[in-house]
Amino acid sequence: MLYESFSVALATGTFSKLSFYLLHYAVNILLFYFHAFVVLPVAASARRNIIWKLTLLTIFEIALFLAFKFGTDHFIALLYPQMSRNQIILDQKFIAGGIWRSVYFILLASGYYYLRYYIKERDNIELLKKRAYEEALKAKESLIELNNARNAFLRAQINPHFLFNTLNFIYSSIHKTNPSAAKTLSLLAKIMRYALESGNGPGLTVLEDELGPAKLLLDLWKIRQEDENTEIILDIDDESKRAKFVPLVILTLLENMLKHGNLSDAQHPGMLKIRVKASQIMVMSKNLINTGLNDSGYHTGLQNVRQRLFLTYGKEAVMRQYVKENYFIVQITSPLR
Repeated sequence: MLYESFSVALATGTFSKLSFYLLHYAVNILLFYFHAFVVLPVAASARRNIIWKLTLLTIFEIALFLAFKFGTDHFIALLYPQMSRNQIILDQKFIAGGIWRSVYFILLASGYYYLRYYIKERDNIELLKKRAYEEALKAKESLIELNNARNAFLRAQINPHFLFNTLNFIYSSIHKTNPSAAKTLSLLAKIMRYALESGNGPGLTVLEDELGPAKLLLDLWKIRQEDENTEIILDIDDESKRAKFVPLVILTLLENMLKHGNLSDAQHPGMLKIRVKASQIMVMSKNLINTGLNDSGYHTGLQNVRQRLFLTYGKEAVMRQYVKENYFIVQITSPLR
């Protein structure tokens, strides 16, 4: 605008009124943005018909520009009577000048549109590259984590036969002299065998298979506590028993209740409840909070449960732990598979 204004002023030796420039350039600017934000996007929306569509729309906007320019010139003549209306006629010269002027701004608008399109596409490509890099990095981290988990699992399985043979030897040595200790050892061996076998099997296990070791864990705990009462209710219906779930999660929740909960009150027993509803497995553990001072390693097993749920179900599994009315509650919801 400045370039043209000074060029015309140098050619004619005088400047026109400011309103004259504003009105004329308002029409030019409208044409510029109309072509860049309306005509080109509409034409580009259907690539098969882009040529004839762009041609028709360009002819329409040139005709519209001529009409606006003609009206603007008459409006300027009303504002400045010294300009003769007879000079503003829709003749060949006016049309040719208007077409040249419109094509000039249409070309500028086209350059502007494709420059914006190029910048947008470049930014999209950069974003896609960044996301691809992040995904590759996550995949690499997941692979490293998987390998570490496999190595840890292999280390945990070093010669389990030697372990169980040793436990059997100890059991044979003490079952006559100390039946209580022998029973404890037998329960412990069964639980450990289940833990090793479930970790070596498929990703999910039938919940009913985990109830046996869960009851063994309760029996083992009662032997250790001797005269103290342990009140825990296992509330699992038949449909839930047939469902498949991540192994050892139930045992971990039960062990967490035994270790940290107050289970000696028969009026307020601990509870482990499992239900299947609407293609989901819902697990809830609930126990009174233990007010004792010894609370080392508090709920670290729950962190392990949360991680294993995430590795199996991703974000589809939800785990909440909270305190309500002196009860510690854990709720798990996961998809039924």
